[in-house]
Amino acid sequence: MLSNQASPNSIKTLSLICLVNGRSISEAFKVIIASTNDVSVLQRHIKTRKPDVFKDIDADKLTLWSASIPDEDKENSFPVSLESIDQKKKLVATARLSKVFRKSSTNDTIHIIIQLPVS
Repeated sequence: MLSNQASPNSIKTLSLICLVNGRSISEAFKVIIASTNDVSVLQRHIKTRKPDVFKDIDADKLTLWSASIPDEDKENSFPVSLESIDQKKKLVATARLSKVFRKSSTNDTIHIIIQLPVS
């Protein structure tokens, strides 16, 4: 769920559902982050949230894409790939999250697709 919740100090937070490219929707995970942060901070939060998945990968090597993919069937086991997503946008490290996610999104939506570096 993407939500613009006001925290006690009036900074809005975003609740972003993330998924690694090629993984199934059932492996999606949530990252909660202040909307005042930029994409580079989100990259670090993602790496911290799943240290085993991103082991030996620097946070700045994760390519993040914004998307809006309904995850209505949480038990769905088919992999989601960037190639199959028509509407996506590659995020740059300096983009402020409040500008990337200006609109509220419906619940049960994947917001971020994480592309791992090619080894």
